[in-house]
Amino acid sequence: MRTGKEYLAALDDGRQLWVGDELVDNVATHPKTRAYARRIAEFYDLHHRPDLQDVMTFVDEGGVRRSMTWFRHRSKDDLKRKRRYIETVLRELGGGATPRTPDVNNYVLLTYVDDPEPWSSQAVGTGGRDLTEGIRGFWELVRDGDLNTTPAFVDPQTDRSRESAQAESPALKVVATSDEGITVRGVKAIGTGAAFGDWIHVGVFYRPGIQPEQVIFGAVPPNAPGVTIICRESNVRDGEDVEHPLASQGDELDSVILFEDVLIPWDRVFHIGNPQHAALYPQRVFDWLHYQALVRQMVRAELMLGLTLLITEHIGTYQLPPVQARISQFAGFHQTLKAHVIACEEEGFTTPGGLYKPNVLMFDYGRAYYLENIARMVNEVIDLAGRASLIFPTEGQWQRPELRPWLEALQTGPVGRPHDRLRISRVIRDLFLSDWGDRISTFENFNGTPLLAIRTLTMKRAELSPSGPIADLARKVCGIESAAEEQDTAYTAQADYARRQDAS
Repeated sequence: MRTGKEYLAALDDGRQLWVGDELVDNVATHPKTRAYARRIAEFYDLHHRPDLQDVMTFVDEGGVRRSMTWFRHRSKDDLKRKRRYIETVLRELGGGATPRTPDVNNYVLLTYVDDPEPWSSQAVGTGGRDLTEGIRGFWELVRDGDLNTTPAFVDPQTDRSRESAQAESPALKVVATSDEGITVRGVKAIGTGAAFGDWIHVGVFYRPGIQPEQVIFGAVPPNAPGVTIICRESNVRDGEDVEHPLASQGDELDSVILFEDVLIPWDRVFHIGNPQHAALYPQRVFDWLHYQALVRQMVRAELMLGLTLLITEHIGTYQLPPVQARISQFAGFHQTLKAHVIACEEEGFTTPGGLYKPNVLMFDYGRAYYLENIARMVNEVIDLAGRASLIFPTEGQWQRPELRPWLEALQTGPVGRPHDRLRISRVIRDLFLSDWGDRISTFENFNGTPLLAIRTLTMKRAELSPSGPIADLARKVCGIESAAEEQDTAYTAQADYARRQDAS
């Protein structure tokens, strides 16, 4: 298994990377990137802690001990074991403040390796090549190297009032094919964490008017000739560990990725050329990431509940019945998300490749519940904390002997040490009242798919078709016969291989 030291060494590979106005020479050492690189290194080192061995690792069929990142769950108990691993990573790395760790990024690859045949057979423009061997080979490559494969699926925004605008977009497209592979040119508009990856996982979300040459799924190393990663301005508070306990741990940096005539060898091409396939599959690719997102949101809800308990106890309002009634909302928020996690695991099914997959509708609507309520819950945290969320001394002020007696009196409450209140306030400030925290909130709102997309894409699931099985009870009560198999309905129009990723 990879160590944090090995990961950091691998980042010095000559990749072309801009963070704001600065060209980064080495991701592991540059002030704008080194904190998050170390955070990912910490992720790798968690797998070498003896006290976490049974949670963080497993022994595969060949007797090799591997990171649980690569654990392919075949039963409900296996999935629960994977969730314990996901939760442990989240809890050890800031309670969900590090959203895209390698385990999450690599989870997205499961749909390919679970059922690779449709990706190859449905491809257009491969010259009859079998892409399944490359799909399996890439999985083995990144598994054996314990690598970090970061997704980049989002295309540039276009004029959505006309479908023809997509064809004019600078979105990534195939410009040539050869015996070696495909040559691509264009842009991927969002690649979260691409600065810190070993591979860029290229894909596409279907849009009306998308062109066959814009449908590309594959993998590219970030230091490949012609690849340039342009990151937004960093929000990291590098070196400010005391004042900013979370923001100092790094910024995973969302980026635009430029591809200037980049060659992708055929063994790194997973699919090309078929908009109809693209319309069916990307949300299924991200199902695994979205399950992890729900687990992360459950952990974040637990953190929010804990923060409200701690800060109200410190400022002496916890015992007030109106305050306890408000805190109970956080308990309900957390418990509801936990219920979605447990339910989706209990109601899971087996995929074509034999994986046990959580119930898609339950984790999608769990994510929707989080997004529907999170803004209100954040406002409640800040309101319950009051001035303690923003008006508190710096560590330097606290340590000055002429100021300390006054400042200590201001932070003294019915329980706890005065300095503990500073620690609580700093976390609340970082999470909810800083540029760094605002970026995390924005990420959660748009991670994979925003709220409207969750609703609309979920309605395209096979189970929610009017001619699908969920309407069977209503048909029975109404005395309506089920549609004949030969009829072309919304349910039968879904390709079999896509339906099998939605439910048993």
